[in-house]
Amino acid sequence: MSIIIKETTNFIEAFNALPFIKSLDQYYPDINHWYINKVIPGLSLGNDKLIIAYDGSNIAGIALGKTSDEYKLRCIRVHPDYRGVGLGVKLIDRALDAIGVVNPLVTVSEELIHDYSRIFVNRYGFELAHVHKGLYRPGKLEYSFNG
Repeated sequence: MSIIIKETTNFIEAFNALPFIKSLDQYYPDINHWYINKVIPGLSLGNDKLIIAYDGSNIAGIALGKTSDEYKLRCIRVHPDYRGVGLGVKLIDRALDAIGVVNPLVTVSEELIHDYSRIFVNRYGFELAHVHKGLYRPGKLEYSFNG
């Protein structure tokens, strides 16, 4: 397995990453609309950062960051075939470099908090700042770090 990780502003690559975004729709309703109408235009403006990990021509994972009105780590997704080998950490590291801060705003849904909380706190020193109820979905919790 030879993984190449790169930052891109290429629209074709951005649209090829859409299946990774679609998989989060259950936690973030209308995420496809958000990605197509906010993130993709933000790439050309330099406000958004897209990091893609490739194994040959296959996408192994993605990271999204934001640098406009706030510095935010927006998304980390690793394809199930590549989990448990440190790819998520490499994507987070590259995203932090791309957005230029070590403690960006990060939010995590209640269903995914156990997947991310340990690494966010133990490896990166992120601090839990708020727990929001109903931020993206009625009655569901969203954990906010660093902001």
